[in-house]
Parts: sequence; structure tokens; C-alpha cells
Amino acid sequence: MYLSIPNSKINEASDSYRSRRQQQMLLFLICASTTILTSRSAYRSTVSRQFIPRFFQGNHSPPTSYNFTADAAVAVGTGTLLAGSVSGMLITGTCWILDISSFKEFGWKMKSLMGGNNVKEIIVDQESLEIQQGLNNLLQGKIDLD
Repeated sequence: MYLSIPNSKINEASDSYRSRRQQQMLLFLICASTTILTSRSAYRSTVSRQFIPRFFQGNHSPPTSYNFTADAAVAVGTGTLLAGSVSGMLITGTCWILDISSFKEFGWKMKSLMGGNNVKEIIVDQESLEIQQGLNNLLQGKIDLD
């Protein structure tokens, strides 16, 4: 009734599993710290570029020394860094939770989560087959649209 696995195999598997999980955790922590540093940098750059008028100075128009091009370039760069770091944190966190370390494992995991293990058992109706064949013929150049 019980599965007999030697203790050496269990110990080897647990060491490799621990190192794999530690690598996933470190990748997530690196991406999270990058996100924190980037968001702090974005906050500082936003606050430093804020126009605060002095006493009796009009606040209806920005100062003449203001450079709109540099401000736009900084905004694009900061936004790109924030988007990249948050995306990296999201991806590495999801891979850490789902225990995924490669693209192949991601494909296998998504296939199993979406019920793709039994693809051969799916019955396709005639209309879907005709549409699929028509698209395949179109992509292969067998159908001329002229």
C-alpha cells in the first residue's frame, strides 16, 4: 500500500527542491526591491519637479526656466522603469507561487490548469473543422483573395 522510496532519494529531492525554491524567492525579492527603489525614485523626481510658487508669485503660469522636453523624457523613463519592475515582480511572484522555473514548466502548468491533458478527447463539430481548414488554407497560400 505504501510507496517505498529510499531515504537518499527523498533527501536528494528535498535539497534540489529547496535550492530551486530559494532561487525563485531571490528572483522575486530582487524584483520587489527594484520596484521599491524605482517607485521611491519616481516619487522623488515628481516632488523635485513640482512648481511651488513663492509669496506673491503667480501660480497660473509655470516659470520660464521650465523645460517641458526634459520633463517628458524623465516621465517616460520613470514610467518605463516602474512598469518593467512591477511586471517583473508580478511574473516572478506568480512563478514562485506556482513553482515554475522555465518556459517549458510554464507551458505544462498552464496546460494542466486549463484541462489540456486530455486534448485528444475533445470533440470538434463540423463547422469548426471547416473554419480551421479555411484558415489553414489561407495561411498556407492555397486560397487567392484577388
